[in-house]
Amino acid sequence: MTLFLVILALEFPAIMALIDCYHRRPVEFAGGEPDRRSWIRWLWVAIGTCWLLVGNAIILGYYWAVVKRQTPLGRA
Repeated sequence: MTLFLVILALEFPAIMALIDCYHRRPVEFAGGEPDRRSWIRWLWVAIGTCWLLVGNAIILGYYWAVVKRQTPLGRA
């Protein structure tokens, strides 16, 4: 049971990032709709590899490329 909770805790950020990516408009991505689709595919890979800690690097890349770009400090 403990291992299941650890894996679930590692998967949670990837699942939340995927939900966030689905709900963002294509104009919020640097490349528009093709960029959004590619990030969705990469986040599915992140969900599958989070327990290896590889997916966390993909989530960090999503954060820096998309989420931080939308903040007031990211636009400056």
